[in-house]
Order: sequence, then C-alpha cells, then structure tokens
Amino acid sequence: MELDSEEKEISLLDLLVTVAENLKLLILGPLVVGLLALAIGYALPQSFTSQAILALPTSNSPQTPTQAAAMMASPLVLDPVIRSLNLSAGHATEEARTKLANQIKAAVAKDGLLRLDATANTPLEAQAIANAVIDTWLKSTEPGALDRADLEKRLAYAKVSLESVRRLMDRLTAEGSAILNKPLKLGEAGTSIVALGELQARYLGEVLTIPRTLQGLSRDVVIQLPTLPTEPVAPKKALIAILAALGSGFALLLWVFMRQAWKNAAQDPEVEGKQAKLRAALGFKVKESSSR
Repeated sequence: MELDSEEKEISLLDLLVTVAENLKLLILGPLVVGLLALAIGYALPQSFTSQAILALPTSNSPQTPTQAAAMMASPLVLDPVIRSLNLSAGHATEEARTKLANQIKAAVAKDGLLRLDATANTPLEAQAIANAVIDTWLKSTEPGALDRADLEKRLAYAKVSLESVRRLMDRLTAEGSAILNKPLKLGEAGTSIVALGELQARYLGEVLTIPRTLQGLSRDVVIQLPTLPTEPVAPKKALIAILAALGSGFALLLWVFMRQAWKNAAQDPEVEGKQAKLRAALGFKVKESSSR
C-alpha cells in the first residue's frame, strides 16, 4: 500500500515537473493562437440582424401567421426582393434566392406574433432587406384577378342590397303598419324591422370588409418596424479567441505529456528498438543507440 502511494506521488510529481519544464510553451502557445484567432475574427466579414414583429388580424385575414412565415421565405417574395435591391450581383437567380433565404428567418412565436429577422453584412442592408420582404409580402396578400372580380361583384351587390334594405326600413318606420301596400299588424311590422336590421348589418359588414380585402393587409400589421442594428451578431470575436486559446492549450498539454512519455519509454532498450523501427518506417532519421 505504501509503495502504491509512493508511485502515485512520484507520478503526480513527474507530471508537475513536465508542466513546469514546458510552462513557457503552455502559456505563450495558447496566447499566440488566441491573438491570431482574434485577428482573424476582425478580418472576417461581420453580420448584422434587423428584427421586425408583425401582428396579423385574427379575423378576415387572407393568411395565418404560419402561412405568412412560409410565404416570406418563398420565391414569390424572395424574387421581387432580389430584383428591387439588386441582390443577384451577376449570379443566377436560384443562387441569389438560396443566399437570401439563408439571410431571412420568419417564425411564429408562442404569443402568436410573427417575428422576422434579416441578416446582412451592414446594418442598413439588413434593415433594407427586412423592409423589402415585408412590403413584398404585403402585396402578396392582395387577391388575384379572379378573386378580385368575385369580390367586386359581391361588393356591388352588397351596396345595392344595403340601400334597398335602408329604404325598406325607412318606409316601415314611417308607415308603421304597411309595406308595399299590404296591411301588416304591429307585430308583423316589428318582426319585419328586426329581420331587415339583421340584413342591414350583414350587408354593411360586407361593404366595410370587402374593400379592405381587395387592398390586402396594410403596414398597420407591423407593430415593430425593422430595427437598425448597432452590434454585429457574428463573428463573436472574443468567443473565437477564447475557444482557440483553450483548444490549443489542451492540444499543447497533451503533446507535452506524450513527448515526455515517449522519452521515458525510450529508457527501456526493448521499447527503444521499437521506437527506432517506427521512426524508420515513417522516414525519420534513426539515432544510433547509446549502448553501441
């Protein structure tokens, strides 16, 4: 038991001696690597993210928040944005579309709000992309030609019907007991007024909502305009430098221990012979044995 304790103490002492002998390397090495990584981080292009929040109406909305998020990342929105901001830069449309899709992130949060993030190399470019995506998407909420024609017909019919109901209600109110020269009891007149009131409310609702549907959603759904970022989101230069320094420090420490273990093993003549064969196989110059 005492022998095992002494061996452990000697082993730990050997490790400490090895670290002490290579302390300068273990300190300066990671420091240099960290500084180089920091310099590379400053040389890499920075990325800025502009953020916007949208709240779609819960009723009479042409798209749900989930559909809107999918639409923002679709070619129907991306291609017009590429053309308006001239983002192709001589590349094929599909390549520019893929690049822009990677710069955009649209997702629905738990609160039902739609959050849009647009990332670019400069704050102004990121904000411009976010605004262009929102404006293009808003245009996509406008009905197509066939739907527009149907809605316009419905609107015209609702307006005519609303005016007819208004005249009938005015006549019932004025006469109180007769409509279209047919005598009505007071109860019948009251029932007719209630029914006409329901029709009037329905037609009035269509007259008010159909024009908004024809126009599509407006910018009112944007409750937070795209921000102008001030701090880059990538690259995280400090984190890169710290990770590089830690990684290189661990690698150097491992290399120091392996080198020391190699030297210790070489004290055994049998092991030294195997090491010589390994060096020869790898093409290294073999040192002559000190025993010769």
